[in-house]
Amino acid sequence: MGSSFMRWDAATPVRRDDEHLNPDAPRRGDASDVEIVLPGRGLQFPGQIVGLTAQACLVRTKCRMEDGTQVEIWFRTEGLPLRLAAKLVKKGDSGVQFQFQPMPMRKQEQLEVLRVELGFGDSV
Repeated sequence: MGSSFMRWDAATPVRRDDEHLNPDAPRRGDASDVEIVLPGRGLQFPGQIVGLTAQACLVRTKCRMEDGTQVEIWFRTEGLPLRLAAKLVKKGDSGVQFQFQPMPMRKQEQLEVLRVELGFGDSV
């Protein structure tokens, strides 16, 4: 069986002006842009974050997936990429809601930095 990999082609890194964060960390594209990836299937869908909490996110996207589908959400964060395992829980007019799977503390901290940067409250 052959191996496969996915490459996320992004815009040229942009220097950040946020002094409280790492100002030399590259930002690729808009912070609210995400990719929804179906691991092992080679499918990915672009989207934009509409809501974000520590447990879930609401994404505006045109993906065709069923409730319960396991995915990875690829976020654009300061410094390192943030990829979180999630499950599609609800599709609606405002977007698709994904619930995050348990994650290590380091990823929880990265997610919190992104939430603050994007100005999201506590409800999705």
